[in-house]
Amino acid sequence: MIRLFLSVDMVGSTQFKARFTGQGSEGWLEIFRAFFCNFPLMLAGQVGFEFIEDEATPSIDVWKAMGDEVIFAAEPKSADEAVSILRALLRAMALYEGKYFERLPLRLKGTAWLVAFGTQNIELDIAELAAGDGARHIDYIGPDVDLGFRLGKFARPSSLVVSLDLLEQLLGATNADVLAFHLVGRDELKGVMFGRPYPVVWASDADAGFDFMPWEVEECPLVAAAIDAPPTDMSRLRETIDDIRFYLRKMHGIDRVPLTLG
Repeated sequence: MIRLFLSVDMVGSTQFKARFTGQGSEGWLEIFRAFFCNFPLMLAGQVGFEFIEDEATPSIDVWKAMGDEVIFAAEPKSADEAVSILRALLRAMALYEGKYFERLPLRLKGTAWLVAFGTQNIELDIAELAAGDGARHIDYIGPDVDLGFRLGKFARPSSLVVSLDLLEQLLGATNADVLAFHLVGRDELKGVMFGRPYPVVWASDADAGFDFMPWEVEECPLVAAAIDAPPTDMSRLRETIDDIRFYLRKMHGIDRVPLTLG
């Protein structure tokens, strides 16, 4: 079983809540409550719009909420379906910002990654947390699950940072051209690839592009590099993935086989 995880997190939330120090939660509580209630609905609407001509619409379920972050899980049946889900997510993020954050110093950033469950990554059915109506409570544990949370530190507004496993699937989709991919740098992720810097790839809507604020460009070198650069050529992205796979096999004896959706 392969699952697609999608994390959407608020940017600037800590500073925003600090404005109300000593005033309790009244100044910010409704804004955050609205996010956890309304964003999943807006995402569901955009997914429905994206798949309006298809026979079935993929299910995007809320896995958990953590702090100012909501994490979804889906089971795309193909690379094309994964591309469409990401496009719907990018649109939902942009629409939500425009409707709810227009006069607030808040933005949304996203992370997307694939996890294959079996031996290395496992699903846990936690009976003690099951709902009273008999619905199961499933948790996910494993190094590839953790990868997404580590990768999230490279997420920026108006884009999604994607894992290499997911990127490889997206590049093979027939509708891959609706997304633009930018290789913006490399950095070490704790506990990932034996300390070798991990390629940081952002995905954006190919039609909309990035929507960075001027101060975001000034403050972040990755954003500054991405705003002036064209999308990275797909052949270079594939070469980057092949180089990582070769490194793991040559230096650590690990065969990291490609995941296959569906």
